[in-house]
Amino acid sequence: MRIESWLIDSALPLWAGAGFEDRAGTFHERLDLNGAPIIDVPRRLMVQARQISVYAAASISGRYSDGAQLALRAADKMIGAYFEGDGAPGWLFSVSPDGRPADHKRDLYAHAFVLFALAWIIRLDNAQRHRNVLDKTLIFLDRALADPLNGGYRDCLPRADGIRRQNPHMHLFEALIALHETTRRDDILRRAQALRALAVKRFLNPATGALCEYFDDEWNIYPAPGRGSVEPGHLFEWAWLLRQYERASDEPQDGPVAALLSMGMRFGLSDASGRIVDEISEQGVVRARSSRCWPHTEALKALCEEAIRGERKYHAPLLRIAERLLGHYCLPDLSGGWIDQLDDADRPISKFTPASTLYHLYFAFDNAIKLFYLDKNLHAR
Repeated sequence: MRIESWLIDSALPLWAGAGFEDRAGTFHERLDLNGAPIIDVPRRLMVQARQISVYAAASISGRYSDGAQLALRAADKMIGAYFEGDGAPGWLFSVSPDGRPADHKRDLYAHAFVLFALAWIIRLDNAQRHRNVLDKTLIFLDRALADPLNGGYRDCLPRADGIRRQNPHMHLFEALIALHETTRRDDILRRAQALRALAVKRFLNPATGALCEYFDDEWNIYPAPGRGSVEPGHLFEWAWLLRQYERASDEPQDGPVAALLSMGMRFGLSDASGRIVDEISEQGVVRARSSRCWPHTEALKALCEEAIRGERKYHAPLLRIAERLLGHYCLPDLSGGWIDQLDDADRPISKFTPASTLYHLYFAFDNAIKLFYLDKNLHAR
């Protein structure tokens, strides 16, 4: 299977090799389009956490035998450099290539991915030190970033603006589901339940399937109702996550999942090519005709999940999306790298390959591989 071969033979070796600085024990932030590391940029916590989760998962799946050792080593380095790295509670946003603090803000999005990485690391090594860091991170979220009045969390400290975003909440939801799968802790599932309730009450319009990106402090759509921004990739991503939540909680999610997929398929996806645009309005009008790699991975993941559940109508579009990923983004001459973004005529915009996208590609292709091996007709293709 082409996507499995791309992962095992190209992507995972590339990012464990050129994408990892062995001396420092950390992952590079980006590679150039020739596969060489770009070293003169800060290394974000989010990237370290994403790469750790990928290699832990790849080890557990049997796809990459050295993944456990790499993930555990990088996790220890991540904890040592980023956790309370300036002496204050919480995690640094980024460090410089030499390991010194670069950006001191405490970012919800980055903390979400730390929790996601810990979910995978604890599956490899259920060590007390990892459980301690998990609990301290949850306590920090409660004390420093939670908004008990309006629900959810603030995006970061110090705040850069008055806008609240759904995206970090989505990834925290993802992390909590993964943590519950790892630990089976009821308190973690309750946290996920609260985020699910916030999402369906504030982020999602159940009548249209539009899920907005930006809000004010009281979760009113920013800049105004009817003028909100919708990213098709997040419609698909939320649909997949709600199915994972359904599995964890035994609470059916058919209604919101159907609304999200309907909006995404109708307005975000080109049936003919499998192309997904970057942004639409609440009414489905295209605002940004550029096309990043990651929305395609989230659509692939969501449609594979529905196909695994027996919805055969998604087979044709998911195959087109998979073909587009391999034919436009994960090009053979990039040897495990990818083009991050294309313009409206599918010409490359990106000048480098960001490490952060491997997380999207790995978990999407993992879902596709599961489906393809379950379905003999798809496997034959």
